[in-house]
Amino acid sequence: MKTNPGIKALVLIASLLLLIPISKSWYSFLARSFSDDADENETPDNPLEYTVLTDSTTTFEILSDSTVAIGKCNLSQPKNISIPEKVCIRGKEYTVTSIGDRAFFKCSSLENIEIPESVTHIGKAAFENCSSLKNIEIPESAKHNRTFYYCSHLTNIEFPATIKSIGNSAFKGCTSLNNIKIPAGVISIENLTFKGCSSLKNIEIPETVISIGVSAFEGCSSLNNIKIPAGVISIERGAFWGCSSLENIEIPENVTSISFSVFKNCSSLTNIEIPTNIFSIGFSAFENCSNLTSIEIPKSVIFIGHSAFAGCNNLNVVIDNSKDSVKIEEDAFKECKSVRYTRLIVDD
Repeated sequence: MKTNPGIKALVLIASLLLLIPISKSWYSFLARSFSDDADENETPDNPLEYTVLTDSTTTFEILSDSTVAIGKCNLSQPKNISIPEKVCIRGKEYTVTSIGDRAFFKCSSLENIEIPESVTHIGKAAFENCSSLKNIEIPESAKHNRTFYYCSHLTNIEFPATIKSIGNSAFKGCTSLNNIKIPAGVISIENLTFKGCSSLKNIEIPETVISIGVSAFEGCSSLNNIKIPAGVISIERGAFWGCSSLENIEIPENVTSISFSVFKNCSSLTNIEIPTNIFSIGFSAFENCSNLTSIEIPKSVIFIGHSAFAGCNNLNVVIDNSKDSVKIEEDAFKECKSVRYTRLIVDD
């Protein structure tokens, strides 16, 4: 029996396909080419990413059957962007609920952006290094972390009323930011939140805040007035390091320890009162606070760290205790004008 030449050709092609390494996309192409059901609008190999042309070129990431995230802005230098609340992808409507990590990273020409209320999440570094961005209104339910890192022209922020915490490094390096009002309901200012905001002069912290994170206001060299709410129980290390214009600050009664470097290099600080329930003062806590002239350390303090008051060359220190009742590390009072104890050493 003679073999059909067409069948021989198909067998030969099939053999070659099995022997020669071919990419997955090529197999997909062949499958589409020889399929009766081929649809030129079918879903690509990675169903999570589509490029959609609207006012700008944007990559959307499908999160569910009805929601998408802004994955990446593909324009090299967009100036004005309005994020839509709804988008249509291959004939299906989706709600934009998220802005992905680094979505607008280094869009240095971006000046204005409108974010719809449908957005509930703003990813890490979403607007990092958007150095021309001037104003931003954050949606009510949006969560954010390191979002506006080094947006050096950002001057105004409108926080949503529902916000509970301001994320790590959220506004770090925003050197044009000058006034901030944090809404009631916020319970924590996280690590590095406003670090390096060198133009920040005034900030209103609501009574609901209970914690101020590591280096939260470090390097805010124009900050001259801040009231720490009475409910704050922790002020972490370096929180106000380098706030060289800060003149007065009151430590709340609920704080039990002054962490290290908290007020280091606050060279304009003239007055500080240490609460009676403080038990430790960390190393370099008030180092180089050269305008401090007097301070009374209460009996409750049993530890004073290395260089805690070093470089405070105008400072007269009064310790309401005996010398043997307080552990004092090396150079704690280096260059201070005087140190006096109010109580005698108790002999056994």
